[in-house]
Order: sequence, then C-alpha cells, then structure tokens
Amino acid sequence: MSSIPNTQNAATVISSCDAYSDLWPIFFHFFFKHWGKPSFPVYLITNHRHYKDPRVISIPVGEDKSWSDNLINALKSIPEENLFVWLDDFLVDRDIDSAAMTACIEQLDQVGGKYLAVDQFGDLGAPVENSWLRLIEGGNLRAGLNLSLWKKTFLNQVLEPACSIWAAESRLRKLNREGEAGLYYLKTETPKVVSYVEGVRGQFWKPQGVAYLREQGIKANLKRRPFPPQGNDFLSKFFRSCYKRRMKSQSGKEVRAALEGKGLEVLPLQGVS
Repeated sequence: MSSIPNTQNAATVISSCDAYSDLWPIFFHFFFKHWGKPSFPVYLITNHRHYKDPRVISIPVGEDKSWSDNLINALKSIPEENLFVWLDDFLVDRDIDSAAMTACIEQLDQVGGKYLAVDQFGDLGAPVENSWLRLIEGGNLRAGLNLSLWKKTFLNQVLEPACSIWAAESRLRKLNREGEAGLYYLKTETPKVVSYVEGVRGQFWKPQGVAYLREQGIKANLKRRPFPPQGNDFLSKFFRSCYKRRMKSQSGKEVRAALEGKGLEVLPLQGVS
C-alpha cells in the first residue's frame, strides 16, 4: 500500500470502471500536473485492469455489476475513514492546495460532520462560524455525488447494491430531505478547493471536455469515446444510440480479453507536458 504519511486518515478515491479506462491517462495527467505530491493515498476503482503509475493504487473489484457495487467492494480494501471521492472525467484545471484539502477534513471533524460537497458553494443553510461550511438543509439539494468528502461509514450507509450513480445520489438527497444530520457544503466566499472541467456526459465527451483537451494540446480518442451531436432531435438521438451500441461491443471485447489476462495494463500519456 502507499507509504505517504497520512496523519489525516484520508484518501483520494477515483470512482471508475474498465469501460472508462480510456479516461485514466487523461484524468491522471491533469491530476498529477496540478497536484504533484498528493497529501493522501490515491485509489482507482477498476474491474480487472490497472493503471501503471506507482502513485496510483488500483483496486480491481471484478465484474462491473453497477456503480454502487464497484464502490461497495472497493471500500472493503480502503482502510482510511476520510474519503475524497472523485469521478474519472473530472479534469483538474488549476493547482490543488494540499492545505485546503486538509482544512476540509479538519473543519468537517470540528462540526461532527460526515459529508462535504467540496465543489458546491452557496448562501443557503445555517453557516458555521469561523469556518468555510454551511449546513445542507432539507430543501437545499446541494448534496450530490460530484467531488465530495465522506466519512466512509456514512458512504457505506448511502450505498446500496445494484444502484447507478444517479440512484445513489437520489438516495443521498432523500436522506437530506428527511433531515439527515452532518451534511455540509461551502460558503460562497470560500476559495475553490479543487477546480476541474467535467469532460463526459452520458458516456460521450462533452463540448467543454474536448475544448479543454485541445487547449492543452491533447487529442481525445474520439473513435473510442465519440463526440456525437448533443441535440434532442431524432437524428442526434439515433447517432448516439448507434455509438452506444458500438461502445458496448468494444467494452465487451475488452472484458473478454481482460478475463484472459490480456490488455490489463493502462499506460500514462506520453509526450505531453
């Protein structure tokens, strides 16, 4: 496991699966470019494959049953209690301040909290004096599964088998509406702890994701993960449906190869600064 000194009992967890392994080199390129020395261990949730970087601890959980099953199984191998949970298409676009990450943990501990939406800001909910935090109240639906800090025990409470990420988020928000204690987000005036471009939606590259990669001199593999029309008209929906079938077929081939011990290693980007 990691040799990083870990006084905060914390970790960074990248929620992913092998079907999104084409994003790993891109994600980690920006992650380590803007956070060269993470303060905590970095875990990547996979099914069978692994990412070849000594700074990343891949956790293969086997068959890709659901988003929640992958995370539930991976948490069994993660000893830390304070977990920054990221998604694999969050392309970091600004340097990360380790002290700010630590401050999030310390402030959440001070109020006895168990969840912090690290990328959500607002002026609703009771403010916590002398802190960055505001309480997420029942009618304020800022509790979500974007970039967030969790107590592992609470994350396990929210997760249920066979759930998509959207179903898990709905469960979190239901608990929020019912008055679940200990949920917080950040005051409007708080500096951004982490800044990122969300690159993918509905399996496909988003316009801002492709644009960001181009700005950074990186060419997205649009054959592996297309950038189809985004509209709701018949032709746009038809093309997206065709692309999804092709992507599903490709993922199936990769799974079969992985089960045979082939193509398990995913390499970092080469020749990109």
